[in-house]
Amino acid sequence: MNSTAILSAYFKRKSNLTDDETDMICSYFREESLAREENLFREGDRYKKIAFVAKGILRVYFTDNYGEEIVKNFVEDENFFSDTESFDKNSPSVLNVSAVTDCILLTLSKPDADILADRMPQWAYLMKMGTMQAMNDMIRKQNFLRIGSGTTGTSQIYSIFSEHNPKLIKPYP
Repeated sequence: MNSTAILSAYFKRKSNLTDDETDMICSYFREESLAREENLFREGDRYKKIAFVAKGILRVYFTDNYGEEIVKNFVEDENFFSDTESFDKNSPSVLNVSAVTDCILLTLSKPDADILADRMPQWAYLMKMGTMQAMNDMIRKQNFLRIGSGTTGTSQIYSIFSEHNPKLIKPYP
């Protein structure tokens, strides 16, 4: 299935859009490839796009004062991602985003998102719902870090994480 078909199927599952509305929305997205470990953007960049991960996994992280990377989230297949502050306010990102695997993304630029919002009033609602779902997913993924006591072993935490996040654990082609 091509990436636009994946996005179209996503909208059909998650909304009550007509086929024409879905086709119109999909026509604004552009396909981009990201190689494994390649950065989508880095801290300080302005990322003025909304990305839909058609295939692959992205890693969202920041770098602490000691130069260590702290992973905050993973974005899996068939999920949206954006740095909303950078997108909405053109502010520099405080995040780094890179590909865990080779990725196929469909991206929507800020100007095209604004056009969609003018042409289709329900677009803003769809994005709001998508943002809420992405936040809930991020919280769910991070909850595994709080499971157990100080004596909970790494293998136990990994087991709990893999049970709740199977797409992130499976071998990826």
